[in-house]
Amino acid sequence: MASREDLRPLITEPREDLASEYKDWLDLTLKEHKATLAKAAIALANHGGGYIVIGFEEQGQTLESRPRPEEIPEITQDSVNAAVHLYAEPKFQCAMHVESHPDTHVPHPIVIIPSATVPVMSRRDHQGVIGQNRCYVRKPGPKSEDPRTSEEWRILLNRCVRATRDEMLESIRSIITGSVETQDSVPNALDDLQDYCTAARGRWEEKVRNEPDDSPARFPYGYYEMAFSLIGATPANSLDELRNRLSDAGRVDLSGWPPFLYASGQARPHDDFVEAWLGQPDHNDRRHRESYQYDFWRASRDGKLYTIRGYREDDERDHNKPPGRMFHVTLPIWRVGEGLLFANRFATTFEEVDQIAVYCRFAGLENRCLVSTPFLNALLRMGDPCSTGEIILTGQITQQQVQDNLAEVLHPLLRPLYEKFDFYELSFDQVAKELQHLRRGL
Repeated sequence: MASREDLRPLITEPREDLASEYKDWLDLTLKEHKATLAKAAIALANHGGGYIVIGFEEQGQTLESRPRPEEIPEITQDSVNAAVHLYAEPKFQCAMHVESHPDTHVPHPIVIIPSATVPVMSRRDHQGVIGQNRCYVRKPGPKSEDPRTSEEWRILLNRCVRATRDEMLESIRSIITGSVETQDSVPNALDDLQDYCTAARGRWEEKVRNEPDDSPARFPYGYYEMAFSLIGATPANSLDELRNRLSDAGRVDLSGWPPFLYASGQARPHDDFVEAWLGQPDHNDRRHRESYQYDFWRASRDGKLYTIRGYREDDERDHNKPPGRMFHVTLPIWRVGEGLLFANRFATTFEEVDQIAVYCRFAGLENRCLVSTPFLNALLRMGDPCSTGEIILTGQITQQQVQDNLAEVLHPLLRPLYEKFDFYELSFDQVAKELQHLRRGL
């Protein structure tokens, strides 16, 4: 990711070249201006990446900073990506930073275009601006045109091959080193997700209001909740469409009791959400259930998910192990790992997902001990009891990271949780091993 020091010369010393394109102010509510931006972005992606700087006017041989006209809406990263996705095939994500000109003090958007790993083409046309099924590249001038000669095509294809190789090597490097590139946080994404959690938790509280205080449906010994938000997702058109997307994502069952269980059979519409509660009074097998079998979950059309569940360790049918006193060393890896994999499958049913915001809250931790094999007669206690009541874990990651580097993502996310149990040090190898078992259904 380019630093501010890298971007500042684009404002202080404006000069067009093959890797940078300057545009006057664009109104991205207009199709013509969307097409203008998309054409430049496609050409720069095929060139190997570059920058589009907005708000500069050509004055002879120079580029002059000028204020954004009042009638032109503010340009955001979301509006930029919406314009690019309207015309580019395959779609790609752009980042955007804003830098102020030192003399005019005008804030200028700088759109950062990634390098394409396959040739990018235009998927539709706009008369006089962009043509359908054109593979634009940067040419001396500088200008954006489609390749006309075999040499121009060779350069484009070789560049895509190099970009693919670099991307593959970076994924391998991340696996070897146990780290992934830190993602720039999307402003307010986690705040919005926490607000969604608060409302969803309130809905669950309505469901259990008439339950006895010691009912397993109330999770009397503690619970964990997970929530995910598909940042930038285009909302589903209807609740029925949302239900079908949830059903598609839920076709994979890795643990036997996956998150968002019964996405199709037990799901119900409520307001503008799809939700399910496994504590419905008409469930015939309800009296035989424990806390971990009383899930509540909710999903929204814009790609937000929430679920709450009791701990498997609190199964009161196991009279040898008192409830509320154990925390299994491997289960958080399985729980959050399976949740992230579900959210990632769910994300593939949407368009324009930039990142996945993650929120996890583990409540009822105080006086629990970290243990191994809590469901067998042998019980290995690992340190002193936890003195923290609850912990919240948050992050923002990409779909590609979930797919290629899940262990590298999950390890730093969960490490603060494990530290609360007598400074237990969660190793990367432990996370990677448990994720292998999870994916194999072991």
